[in-house]
This record gives sequence, structure tokens and C-alpha cells, in this order.
Amino acid sequence: MWPDPYIGMTLAATHTTHSRIGPMVTVPVTRHPTVAASAIAGIQRISNGRAFFGIGPGDSAAYSIGVPSVRMAQLEEYATCVRDLCAKHHAVYQDRELSMNWDTDPVPVWIAGDGPKMLEMGGRIGDGVIVGNAATPELVAFAREHIGIGAAQSGRSIDDVDAWYMVRIHITDSVEQGIEELGFYLASYANVRFRKSMYDKGVTVTDDIAERLRAFRDAFDGRQAYDAGNRHNLDLLDRLGLTRWLADQFLVTGPLDEVIARVQALVDAGVHNFVVPQMLPDPVATTRKLAPVIAAFA
Repeated sequence: MWPDPYIGMTLAATHTTHSRIGPMVTVPVTRHPTVAASAIAGIQRISNGRAFFGIGPGDSAAYSIGVPSVRMAQLEEYATCVRDLCAKHHAVYQDRELSMNWDTDPVPVWIAGDGPKMLEMGGRIGDGVIVGNAATPELVAFAREHIGIGAAQSGRSIDDVDAWYMVRIHITDSVEQGIEELGFYLASYANVRFRKSMYDKGVTVTDDIAERLRAFRDAFDGRQAYDAGNRHNLDLLDRLGLTRWLADQFLVTGPLDEVIARVQALVDAGVHNFVVPQMLPDPVATTRKLAPVIAAFA
């Protein structure tokens, strides 16, 4: 489990003036929608309109408390409820009428996903979409195709959707060093990404790769999922010959010039908004290392 995000968001809202602020991402099973709506509406108020509400069906947050992630219809109902409570002060959820008893402002809802159905739902109902993995131009094209399909279903185009792309960018002396340092995160995401489906994620998965992924997931230790100092799960990937196959589709890492070239390829593919998770023990230091990358595209 992680610290409650709304504490951090409150600090961010009161110490910044331009940054967008919101959960990246929250899940339906840990908060009733009235609680979530009240919390994000408060962030919207103190940030002077900079909040967003990022939400997905849930994975580690759900499984760690012994419940499954929600189905897509449940996610849609929950997300719509939170948006309506903030914007209209009333909503219907699970056949019950709910209301907000204070003056709230609308908060944009961003739907997170990396499979075709979630991306399409985001394009259809979301004010924005958070693409779970956009480390290659091929994955960007896959995401944009499905966001566009969903947007068309509601009479919109992809240009009407605020799309944000998760890209794990890490500057190191070599690609191998980057993989080693972010290996724990690589393994954890592989467990999540291929938990329910292997064949509809925008990458080619052969029967041999699928068999190795199943073996990896069978031996995956969730207790070590986000421990940067533990190699158990990365060692599994190494033994199964999956490390570089996964890294090439998940990480943008290595020397600065190589990273800038890869980021440029993503920009050329249509990425304008980047989400760069900071998972290493000193997030301030790793964020500062991104300064020359940001400067290259300023």
C-alpha cells in the first residue's frame, strides 16, 4: 500500500501554481464515489481548477486487499458518478441517488488503460485518457487507434480527448544499467500488464513468450513488487529470457542522446503529454536528471 494520495495532492496544490494535480490512478474498490468526489472536489478548489480525476479498474490496489478489480461497466458507472457529483451535485450510483451538499466545481475524469477496450472506453466517456504504456511508436499508434474508435462512438475525435502517455524515462550511462535499476518496476508491470490478457496489448506475443510469461507470473512475488533493492522478480525475468523483450517495450532508458532520440520518435508518433513515473528511492534526484530531456523539447 502507498501513502494516501490526497495528502500529497493537497501539498502540491498549495505549493505550485501551474501543475496539473490528480491521482495517477485511483480505483473504485478503495473509496465510495461520494468520498472520492468530495476529495477531488476539494483539490479542485484549493488548486484553483488544476485537478483531474484519474481512474482505472484496479490491479495491485485491489488484489492487495483481497478483492478483484472491477468490470468495465462498474468502472464506467463509478467514473460517471464522480464526474456528475462534482459537476451537477447529484448522481445515481447502483440505483441510489447521491448528492453533494456543498458548492463544487467540475473535475475532468481521465480513464486509464492499456488494452483496446479500456482505451476505447476512455475515448468514449473520458475527458482524458491515461495510456498505461507508450514507450514505443507502435504502442502509441495502437493507443491512438483505440482512443479514436471510442471517441467516434460519442461523436468526437481523438483531438477532443486529453490524452496522456505513461513513459518510463530514466537517464543512465547505458541501457543495461537502466534496466538493472528499474528492473523491479519492469517485473511488477509485466505481472500487471499480462495478468488478464496477453494478446491484445499492441505487441506480438508468441506461444513461446506466452508460456514464459505464465511461468513468470506463477513465481512472481508480490511482496517484492516495488522494492528497488530486491532482485527476486527481475531474476525470474532473466532466467526466463524475458528481460530485454519487456524492457524494449516498457523502458526508455540509457544515455541522454539515446533517450532524447527515442522521446523524439514518440513525439513524432503523436505524444504531446508525457507522464513519467518516478519509482526509485530518490524521486527528486531522478526527476532532476530529466531536465535536459525536457529542455530538448521546450
